[in-house]
Amino acid sequence: MSTTRKRTTLAEVIGLRAHAGVRGSFLPGAGVGLRAEISRSTGGWLHDLWHEVEGPTHGVALACTGSLARQESGPLSDLDLIVLHDPGLEAAKVAQLAERLWYPIWDSGLALDHSVRSVKECRQVASHDLNVAGALLDLSPLAGDTDLVQRASRQLAEDWRANARKRLPEVLNHIAGRHERFGELAQMLEPDLKEAKGGLRDMSVLRAVTASWLADRPHGAVDEAYAFLLDVRDTLHLVTGRPRNILVKHDQAEVAVRLGFDDPDQLLSRIGTASRRVSSATDDTLRRAGQSQRMRLGRRRRRPELVPLHPGVYAHDGEVVLGRMRGGSPTDEVLLPFRAAAASATQDLPLSPVTARRLAALPGPPGPWPADARAEFVAFLGGPGLVRTWDTLDLAGVIDIWFPEWAAIRDRPQRNPLHRHTVDRHSLEAVREAAKLIDRVPRPDLLLVATLLHDLGKRPGGADHSAEGVRLIGPVAERMGWSPAEARTLEILVAEHLTLMALATGHDPTEPETARRLAGAVGQDPGTLRLLAALTEADARSAGPRTWTTVRASLMKDLVARTIGIMKPNAMA
Repeated sequence: MSTTRKRTTLAEVIGLRAHAGVRGSFLPGAGVGLRAEISRSTGGWLHDLWHEVEGPTHGVALACTGSLARQESGPLSDLDLIVLHDPGLEAAKVAQLAERLWYPIWDSGLALDHSVRSVKECRQVASHDLNVAGALLDLSPLAGDTDLVQRASRQLAEDWRANARKRLPEVLNHIAGRHERFGELAQMLEPDLKEAKGGLRDMSVLRAVTASWLADRPHGAVDEAYAFLLDVRDTLHLVTGRPRNILVKHDQAEVAVRLGFDDPDQLLSRIGTASRRVSSATDDTLRRAGQSQRMRLGRRRRRPELVPLHPGVYAHDGEVVLGRMRGGSPTDEVLLPFRAAAASATQDLPLSPVTARRLAALPGPPGPWPADARAEFVAFLGGPGLVRTWDTLDLAGVIDIWFPEWAAIRDRPQRNPLHRHTVDRHSLEAVREAAKLIDRVPRPDLLLVATLLHDLGKRPGGADHSAEGVRLIGPVAERMGWSPAEARTLEILVAEHLTLMALATGHDPTEPETARRLAGAVGQDPGTLRLLAALTEADARSAGPRTWTTVRASLMKDLVARTIGIMKPNAMA
């Protein structure tokens, strides 16, 4: 086959990639098949190119890593190629062969990352460079001596497994540093699809840990999430005509349309959910690898050590798990999810994914929550591990059982420069801030719950999220079993959660009328005002550094003091 014909074939491959630019080409399942087809076509072209340049069939081979090796080639994916050779071959001849390969690829316009190495050189580089070691785990043959590539692949995998004990801490440090540099994908208004926490790079970590045989990785939902992130990346490449990984605001509308979404916010919400699944799977797999390593280091097998935390809830090997519940009643089954959540958050121990799935399979409370369930839920909200535990329960479906209303704010972006988190994550971060203020208020339980639900009205299409929140909070309070008086306090806090800051910064706090307006907003109740002050501070602190300043704090404190001064004390004070 002539070079001209092969270039035409490559042009057809590029045309196949461009075909993905029509709306809906990356709807569920389509992107996976398209990437596999692109990879097969590209691999076939490279195989034929090898024979055109008269590459030998013994002692030297063309191999690939990266997206081509994984059958994940996108519209603008580059080629990661290696000319692999036996050490006995003449270096000059191998180099000449490689150049005859590289030039037609460069002429084709495809980006190329290339190298020429012996098996020994591959092993040496992998032993010193973690990124290279991970990439070489995908090593796959394209043409030439396929047995050589397969031997190299087996040797590299054996090296990786043999050094797993030493490399695992290196992997943990590397991924922690990357997450620190690039941030959390689910919380970004302009997400980095590759390097951020929960992005495409984390799936490479999952594959590498699995290859170490220290732990297997989850499948199913995380594979679907990863495929969706690849769909977004591929569509971004088509929209921009460049191999970009950061989905900037300017490109979001067109990417959303091509992927079948009505607006960019829907796209960002879906990206957030997908990235949280990848992130959760990564954390879980790394934790399992650590557990496996500790077991391997033990001199003998020991029986599992279960430390009781609550009836039916135990700590085991750094996780919260379920166990035998002696003499359990139907009430205990209802309380079990709340107890497990409280134990996980207060002990700052992750919930086992198996545990989370078991909890999601349990029926929710048949009516208003029992008082014990509310108490455990409040303890859950006040725990240092709240965000991680909530995320695990949310991905498993438990949060939807407790709060069906949560779905409307889940992973919902906030296009407000003052906010650094999605609506749901902001609410959780606000609860963490509120937990530091509970000694200032008469009802810490109402403070934490009101803070969790204060932005529940930030739903699609809503104009006044405070008013929408009030509409929602009544049924939620009834479901949770709060008394009418407690429900009324929650309604006031949700309705007025912006009022105190607006009066303190937008009006003269020394004017009597300002204090009277604030007093009226909280029903002339000092206790409710103290709750509102704590909620306002927690809300501002969690939004971002520009929303809580020394000046704002001073103005608000002065207004609260003046307002309490004109109120009559009561039992909530």
